[in-house]
Amino acid sequence: CQSQLNALYAEGIKGSYMEFAAYNLLCVIMHSNNYRELLSSMARLSDEAKKDEAVKHALAVRAAVTSGNYVAFFRLYKAAPNLNTCLMDLYVEKMRYKAVTCMCRSYRPTVPVSYVSQVLGFSTAAATNEANDEKEATALEECLEWLKAHGASIIADNNGDMMVDTKVSSTNLFVPEPEDAVAHGDANLAVNDFLAKAPL
Repeated sequence: CQSQLNALYAEGIKGSYMEFAAYNLLCVIMHSNNYRELLSSMARLSDEAKKDEAVKHALAVRAAVTSGNYVAFFRLYKAAPNLNTCLMDLYVEKMRYKAVTCMCRSYRPTVPVSYVSQVLGFSTAAATNEANDEKEATALEECLEWLKAHGASIIADNNGDMMVDTKVSSTNLFVPEPEDAVAHGDANLAVNDFLAKAPL
């Protein structure tokens, strides 16, 4: 896609160059782990491109990812312009896992699930009306499910608030196998079995 866009831009066809420059940066950041390619992409940016909001956002995401700053990453995730969020979605799971691992090493003995939910981008700041209360409750429940699926130990404090037991969780955290994962190299997996399970 990017090579086709470059050919069109070379022919003088106008387009959303800045928007797609940001997408290109995000693709390199999120998927290639090729530092040389990233530096090359950044060096090709014009001064005008570096002032564009989408490009500035992508560069800020790069800084957050390379430094492991999960708080900045999820703030940027919530405020992403255009379709930058869609590209960031592909890195969210990895960043959430890194963040929870870091929190379990840093906070002792517990950390509130409500705080974890905010930091990991499940929910926003304190709710202000009934509709937001419902959204926050849904986000908190989604965060709880995510934490449990990744091996976190959840306990209730004296007030009934849900807390992550960081000491126990620090040794129990894991990345679960995706539900739609395909077993590669499994001698028991025949083509006919695979086709029988495939939806028509």
